Amino acid sequence: MSARSLRQQTLPRFALRRDEAAASLSVSPSTFDNWVAEGKMPAGLKIGAIMLWDVQAIHDHWQALREAPLAHNPLDGRVL
Repeated sequence: MSARSLRQQTLPRFALRRDEAAASLSVSPSTFDNWVAEGKMPAGLKIGAIMLWDVQAIHDHWQALREAPLAHNPLDGRVL
């Protein structure tokens, strides 16, 4: 049986803790931290001692990354 209760499994989640936010993107928490610092992912919201990330904001940032134009490669157009 799962470690999560039935209530935890059935309620929709709209905020995630750091490790959950990272797992939702299939990356490590340290990679998620780097992405937040680089602005690729949203900053979390601290409520008391708990830091939470909005699920929709994470999704929106992911969509923006997917839709962003590819970075310019300085070697494009050069024959080596």
